[in-house]
Amino acid sequence: MLKTVLFDFDNTIYDDLGGIRNVFIQLRKEYRFFRPIPIDELVSRFYYTDYGMKEMLTVHKIPVDDVNLRRTDMFLQNVGLPLKDEMVREIHQRIRYLHIQFGKMIPGSSRFLKMIRKKYKIGVVTNHIGEYQRLKMLRTGISELIDFMVPAYDYGYFKPDPEIFQIALEMAQCSADETIMIGDNWKADIIGAMQSSIVPVWVNFRNQPPQDPYFPNVLRSFTPVNEVMEKIENFYNAGLPFLNIE
Repeated sequence: MLKTVLFDFDNTIYDDLGGIRNVFIQLRKEYRFFRPIPIDELVSRFYYTDYGMKEMLTVHKIPVDDVNLRRTDMFLQNVGLPLKDEMVREIHQRIRYLHIQFGKMIPGSSRFLKMIRKKYKIGVVTNHIGEYQRLKMLRTGISELIDFMVPAYDYGYFKPDPEIFQIALEMAQCSADETIMIGDNWKADIIGAMQSSIVPVWVNFRNQPPQDPYFPNVLRSFTPVNEVMEKIENFYNAGLPFLNIE
């Protein structure tokens, strides 16, 4: 019996990518040195570059706040802006503030969460900083809809590591076969859930090419919510799908 629905947060129920785009639109107005750099490059460099944060946290034991600041510094260097420490810190704080201010929920996700919570426990498993994600939740008014959260930075385990899913199951006080995982990242969310024997659901709002064209558990919208709820329960009832995760 399904008891718990786990969600990724950024770009699954929260429009993080849209928020980051708006952040850099604003920063290009405030700082001249951003203006020659195309907005798409700023977004992609910030969002998709691997900053080695996991290694900094787990291997080198660098504090979370320092790792996040280093991320900003490395991003600025990657776009050709090796700024002084004071300016790096200023830009870091502006990104953080604006990111929270501009963030919005994915259309339909708040209503969907409200419907889910009438029947199931809701957990968030995120490869981010807990305090940062809590601020986003407060800003968007969904904090009361989330029963628990497992932030990777706080625990030192990152999706798709099985350990982070095990922590989520312990918090939910349920087993893998009583759980479903909904997320947008194929490796982190889908492969991670499958490796932990949790039924995965892939949200593909941007019509990305599927990693597995035969994978059945796909959502392209959270509306209409009644239909989405029915799909989720049907995915769960069908059990673990076949997926080559080698």
